[in-house]
Amino acid sequence: MPKHKKHLKKKKIAPTAQQIEQRKQKNSVRGVFRRIGFERVRVDGTQFTFMNRTGEIDDLFIYENIVILCEYTVGQSTTGHITKKKLLYDLILANPDAWVKLFKAKHQKFESIVAQKNYLPDQYKIRIVYVSSLGVSDEIESACPEFYFMDGARFRYFESLSKTIHRSARFELFKYFKLGFKDVGSEVNNTSEVSKTFPGYVLPENFSSFPAHFKVVSFYADPATLLQMSYVLRRDSWLDKEGLYQRILLRSKIRNMRRYLTTDKRVFVNNIIVTLPKETKLNDPEHHGVNLDPKTLTKVANVMVSIPHRTDTVGIVDGQHRIYCYHEGSDKFEGGISKIRGRQNLLVTGIIFPDSYSEANKRKFEAKLFLEINDTQARAKSDLKQSIELILNPHSTIAIAKAIIQRLSETGPLKGLLQTNYFDPPELIKTTSIVSYGLKPLVKLDGNDSLFHVWGETKKGLLKTSGDSKDPTLLSSYIEFCATTINDLLIAAKLASGADKWKLDPSKKNHVLSPTVLNGFLVCLRLLISNGKVQSAKSYEKRLNGLSGFSFGSYKSSHWRLLGDALFKKYFA
Repeated sequence: MPKHKKHLKKKKIAPTAQQIEQRKQKNSVRGVFRRIGFERVRVDGTQFTFMNRTGEIDDLFIYENIVILCEYTVGQSTTGHITKKKLLYDLILANPDAWVKLFKAKHQKFESIVAQKNYLPDQYKIRIVYVSSLGVSDEIESACPEFYFMDGARFRYFESLSKTIHRSARFELFKYFKLGFKDVGSEVNNTSEVSKTFPGYVLPENFSSFPAHFKVVSFYADPATLLQMSYVLRRDSWLDKEGLYQRILLRSKIRNMRRYLTTDKRVFVNNIIVTLPKETKLNDPEHHGVNLDPKTLTKVANVMVSIPHRTDTVGIVDGQHRIYCYHEGSDKFEGGISKIRGRQNLLVTGIIFPDSYSEANKRKFEAKLFLEINDTQARAKSDLKQSIELILNPHSTIAIAKAIIQRLSETGPLKGLLQTNYFDPPELIKTTSIVSYGLKPLVKLDGNDSLFHVWGETKKGLLKTSGDSKDPTLLSSYIEFCATTINDLLIAAKLASGADKWKLDPSKKNHVLSPTVLNGFLVCLRLLISNGKVQSAKSYEKRLNGLSGFSFGSYKSSHWRLLGDALFKKYFA
């Protein structure tokens, strides 16, 4: 009898590290869009030809009439990948309605979803999202303004926001995608200007103690409207970092507040502080069409507060958690929260700026008010105060130091190694002490040990003048000079210490990348300045010969001054 061959089980091939990273990246991105309320359409492998250009899409997400075309890349040349895709995406963005028609015919699931939504092809808004694990350079972002790059800290911000306030995070995502209120959903069919009106009270101008022409109103608002219309200058979000100061939303705090709302069934009795747009109307409830003027009032008066119903109109100064705990969630509290989200039960105090106030002055006012409110309740953290200082007094030494640390994180030997954002990986170098103790004395606007002392700008004295007439170009020039001069020394230190020492590895005894060591180099630079020995990076490298054997590990915590003195005496004295 012939022997039967045993069936051998095929061994499963273990995924490579790159494949694991790819899977993790895609799952993370899909999780964000799912939590926010987008539906995913499986399109990977679906090839199509559009206007004589053939290609395919990695992922597609759709919310009402908003279509997100998503591209992923892991561990490869980002420049080459974008170049190949850009030509096709340029055609799609230039002809969105034609692409929607073509892809409907090509993809059955997409066609089915579009048919249910019942929007016209020209009412669809398409956005290209590019996710790269390695990130992209500033040059690529500038060359592709039509792409939305969600990577690094920027992606982690939206991931955290989607996990904290779930579907309500869509309003900020739409803002990131440059989508207005009338661009999304049924509003595309609404051509009229809409306002939200709340009965309230207006304070006479001379009662408020605010500067002239400020208006102060109080009213009850429903959380659903505030979720749609509000914005927060939240630190470490995707916005311009120099304009941000508020803390990130805390998931645990939001969850506890939702539990309070559904268990105790009470509202929050303390008021929320917001700023309102100048277009806000204060209508006399007894005389239709007549607006009240707080300057003419002698007592508190009833008023109908009419606010343009748009995104990004109500600026939250204090009380973001009290608003966002009403978010559209998927937790066990949502059933109870959904019933009270539309009730006008949040007490709001709104501040309306004078027409003459610029955006910069508005931000300064909001930041100062935020600091006054929070610093009297609990001492604001140093990094928070540094961020606020950038807005309130950009010419102050601490603000200049904060701006320089941001610049050092973007260019030079410390690029990608500094923790300047809440969502940066925790292993990066913390920068608060570097700003306060290393940079602040180095960049001050006086003294013979400051970079200001060796700056060759003939008009530099104007940086010390008082008032708002200070030249922002001159300040930018000084920040750039400081960053370049610091980088000259750090480039030499990196080359002289060796590649192994210039790594984020605190387990190594003599590693160079720590706040203590970096502060030591900044102290050393101050000594170079005061002794007239500021040089080029090449000259520094020659003088730092043998730095790889220097015992950095013997200098702990706040010993940066001792370290700076030792470096100067050993290599430059």
